[in-house]
Amino acid sequence: MTLKSIRVSAVLVFSFILVSCGSQKPLVSDISVVPDYVGNDVYVSMSAVLAIGNVTLPNAAFPIILPKTGQEIGVVQMQTGLDGKNILGVDINLSSIVNLQADSARLPNGTFLPLIGENQTIEIPIQNKLSLYVSFGNGQAAIGIAVPFRTLDSLGRKVGTTSLFPSFNIKNIIGAAGIYTSRTAGKNGIGLFADITNVMAPVMFKDLGVADKLNLDYSSIVPSSYKERKINKEMLKLHSRRKRLSIN
Repeated sequence: MTLKSIRVSAVLVFSFILVSCGSQKPLVSDISVVPDYVGNDVYVSMSAVLAIGNVTLPNAAFPIILPKTGQEIGVVQMQTGLDGKNILGVDINLSSIVNLQADSARLPNGTFLPLIGENQTIEIPIQNKLSLYVSFGNGQAAIGIAVPFRTLDSLGRKVGTTSLFPSFNIKNIIGAAGIYTSRTAGKNGIGLFADITNVMAPVMFKDLGVADKLNLDYSSIVPSSYKERKINKEMLKLHSRRKRLSIN
């Protein structure tokens, strides 16, 4: 096999890992969502294994704190385990935020939220410019996380403002995970969004007291083929270098 054919094969393999078009795989290889009661409050723990090749996540945890009260209501965590799995997760007290002001929200690069779209959404800023998104409906709920990585700023400078979010359907959880980019430093990162409705008991929605209806969009977000190729090419470089992502 020639060096050129090896490089071509590597691109195809990583594209298969990264992009979800047709038969290609999503960016999530496994996901777990566990709702529970702590006292009278409804909590949700979501943890996903990201299929990002040899690229690795930093080991970090960021508390979720309500801006107005300073109350800690959860945590966003990421790590690369000894088995090489990249895990991104969130633990959140849903009862503590259900009455917060909801509005239309966007990814840090200004594009539409995957899955959630234009639905009214509670957005909570977290340290290091992370964002948590929660959208409630009548018997429905969706959660999203956006994590900026300065390692991806060079990618953003090359492709500009766009998003690549392949959808997934794993263990009765439907969602989307992928990459958002911008030429503005600090607005490039990875996002994870999931419809958690199917794992929550009906009584939990009753206790949360939400009445609005959600219209979730389960389709993948895919940029132009040119930008898609550029994203694959730059991510392949990170994959080949076994790059560890650095948070802003």
